[in-house]
Amino acid sequence: MISSDIRLYTWVDVEEVLLRIQEQGNWPQWLVWARSYWDGLTIGIRPGYQAQAKDWLREVYESRFRISSEKEMSEGLIILESLPENERILPIFFEETQEEPPLLKLKPSLSRPGVLWSPGGDIQSPESLASDLPPVVAFHSFKGGVGRTTHALALAQALTEDKQQVLLVDGDMEAPGISWVFEQRLPNPPVSFADFLALAHGDSSPDGKNAVQLVADRLQSGLIDGIYILPSFRSTAGFTSLEIRPEHLIQGAKNPFILTDILANLGKNLGVDVVLVDLHAGLSELAALLILDPRVYRIFVTTLSGQAISGTSAILELIGKRAPSTRDTEPLPALIISQVPEDNQHSDLVLETEKVLLEAARSFISEDAEPLTVITPFAENLLALPPSWEDVLTRIQRSGIVAKIRTLIDWLPVQRGKTVQEKIPSLKSQRESLTNFRRNKNFGR
Repeated sequence: MISSDIRLYTWVDVEEVLLRIQEQGNWPQWLVWARSYWDGLTIGIRPGYQAQAKDWLREVYESRFRISSEKEMSEGLIILESLPENERILPIFFEETQEEPPLLKLKPSLSRPGVLWSPGGDIQSPESLASDLPPVVAFHSFKGGVGRTTHALALAQALTEDKQQVLLVDGDMEAPGISWVFEQRLPNPPVSFADFLALAHGDSSPDGKNAVQLVADRLQSGLIDGIYILPSFRSTAGFTSLEIRPEHLIQGAKNPFILTDILANLGKNLGVDVVLVDLHAGLSELAALLILDPRVYRIFVTTLSGQAISGTSAILELIGKRAPSTRDTEPLPALIISQVPEDNQHSDLVLETEKVLLEAARSFISEDAEPLTVITPFAENLLALPPSWEDVLTRIQRSGIVAKIRTLIDWLPVQRGKTVQEKIPSLKSQRESLTNFRRNKNFGR
């Protein structure tokens, strides 16, 4: 039963076998939990099931499982990848227990749980955001160079043209883009996203209230063309050092979704209508904190490149497993297919790309609905952006991307031309409206 793509080098691979069995729903009833580490695999079982447990382990790990001799302390052994002269093993221990699996809570992290529990009922989702909080929108891409930051800037501009105020957060801590664009207009930013993370991490209040109020106070004077800018760092030289990382926020935190909450509350304190966050490409713990939060308006940007499409599909599948939109207040993700040549030679490729991405999202989207998809054209003048917001804005406007991306404004719970917050549309109404969008083919083709 060991999948052909698994090699049992360490306890991590041994645990991966169990993790897949859990995901496939083949977890035996007598198996309560499993915990693996470098020094062994400990399995919690119901009393009297040791013989069944050994038979099951032999079936799962095949010839790699061996029952221990009487002299050995463990119940069994798993033979790891080894050289002939140096056999490596992972001991197995049984622990009989009557405990019941706890109520599992959704956690926006790429890390595996410390203990694999018997699959129970539903996983507890985070509390819905209050209706008076602005929506948090996260731009993400699997690959860099697909225009993610450019489209985040374009949506910010489209919103300000509709008299909306925006909090624009540079969440790309490894390669800041938005910070660089606004550096000339904001050469000495009073506060940064890195500061916000550190303040929230050390905040004694569970909801980060003190950190939110302080950062909001410092940002009040930094409104640029209807946009508050929260750069990744106060200095472009500072991105080499990040003492408090996003994942530190949820270590031991009562609320693992605190990042979304403090961003939304920061937006509320500033009086903005939308919070936009530009994330780093690829999968990271910072990206996971937002894209694995079903309350966030998640926008995934890809080109027609096979690698970008494959990676985006993998992310959609991950969302389906970890954080699907299930409640009425949880928005469906949106997709942007960027850098599409404005000729008809690539129309079949665009349709095929949409089909692949839809299939990846099918696990959490009903048959009669599809994720909102926006297609934007290739623009040569955006390949190398100038170092000023005004020049970047001019190029984005001329490229036509701002006009194309306006479809997303209808997807957000804001009123066009007003700064009045609307109630978030229900998941059912979103699916109906997105289906109508698709039928009308109003996607910039």
